[in-house]
Amino acid sequence: IVGFALRFNTIAVVIVSGIVTGLIADMSISEILTTLGQTFVQKREMSLFLLTLPVIGLCERYGLKEKAIMLIKKVKGLSTGKLISGYLLIREVSAALAVKLGGHPQFVRPLINPMAQGAAISKYGELDDEDEDLI
Repeated sequence: IVGFALRFNTIAVVIVSGIVTGLIADMSISEILTTLGQTFVQKREMSLFLLTLPVIGLCERYGLKEKAIMLIKKVKGLSTGKLISGYLLIREVSAALAVKLGGHPQFVRPLINPMAQGAAISKYGELDDEDEDLI
């Protein structure tokens, strides 16, 4: 708490407090470092997930959705169903190869949904809110 109050580097405060807690618990330096390393590896995916959300927000603010719609409008003969089926195929192949594409907030909402809407707009013209929700 003192480190945060004095505005020290957050990561340094957490690591030092972890080491001090380990020493108070009568752990060896080796055990403390092993525990810190294992915990970092196990929890890093959560921090990567949290880092992607602001980046996606910035991309959407500066026109990612509009660019995706314009790109898909240029592709003739692409329907919403074909686009989503292609995405599912890519997702299955990547899962078989143990490659993670991200979930709904990282991949579907900022990329696939605008592209699917763009395919529907290019085929049927303007969409109402009900059609957008359905897509």
